[in-house]
Amino acid sequence: MNRDQAKEILLRYRPGRDDATDPQVAEALMLVDWDPELARWFEQQQRADAAIRAGLREAHVPDDLKQRILAEEKIVRADFGRRKPMMLAAAAAILLAGAISGWVYWREVNGWSAYRAEMVHYVASSYNMYIKADNFDELRQVLAQRQWPTDFIVPDRLQSVTVLGGGAMQWKGHKVALACMKQNNRNLWLFVIDKAGIPNAPDAETPRLMIIEDMPTAAWSQGDNAYLLAARADEAFLKKYLP
Repeated sequence: MNRDQAKEILLRYRPGRDDATDPQVAEALMLVDWDPELARWFEQQQRADAAIRAGLREAHVPDDLKQRILAEEKIVRADFGRRKPMMLAAAAAILLAGAISGWVYWREVNGWSAYRAEMVHYVASSYNMYIKADNFDELRQVLAQRQWPTDFIVPDRLQSVTVLGGGAMQWKGHKVALACMKQNNRNLWLFVIDKAGIPNAPDAETPRLMIIEDMPTAAWSQGDNAYLLAARADEAFLKKYLP
C-alpha cells in the first residue's frame, strides 16, 4: 500500500466509530506510523473533520425558520450584537474538538489494535528471526542477555511445539518478546508486551480471537503482560494452543 492509497482509505475512516481492525484500515494506520508526512496529513484531516462536526452541532437554527420560509420573507436581518459571543463559542468548540480528536487519534495509533495489526503484519511479511533457540528456556536466556523481559508465561499447550527462536523487538518504546514456533508445518508466533501504557490492552485471561490479514489471532493478559498468539493456519489450529 502506498501513501495515496492509504489517504483514500483514511478519508473514509472515523476513529472511534469505524472498525480499526479492518485489514485495509489497519495497514493504512500502520503506514501512518512509518510515514511522517502521512501522519501529519492524517492528523490535519481528523482535526478538520472534528471542527466541521462541532460547527454543525453548534449551528443555531431560528425557531421561526419554517414560518419565514413559508412566508417567503426576503429580508433577514442578522443580529450583529450576538456575533462576537457566538464566534468565541465556536472558537472554543473548535479547540475542544481538536483536543478530543488528538486524544482519540493518540489512542488509536498507540493502542492495542494498532499494536496487534503491526505485529501480525511483521510476521506475515518477510522478517528476521535473529535469535536462535531450541526451547523456551534457551530463548529466555538470550532475552535476558539482551536485558529484555523474560517473565512471560507460556501456555501449557504450547510447551509441546517446536521452538525455532524469537526476537527482542520494540514497539513505540515498549519492549516486545517474540517466540517463533512450528507445529505440523504450521508457524505460530507468541508476542509478549507489558500492557501498562497501552490503551485498550487485554484485561482478561480469557483469550479473544480475531482474524488479522487472514491469520487467526488470540489476545489475553496475565499479570502485567499482554499476550498475542498468531498462526499461519486456521482458527481451529490456533485454539489448540490457547491457555
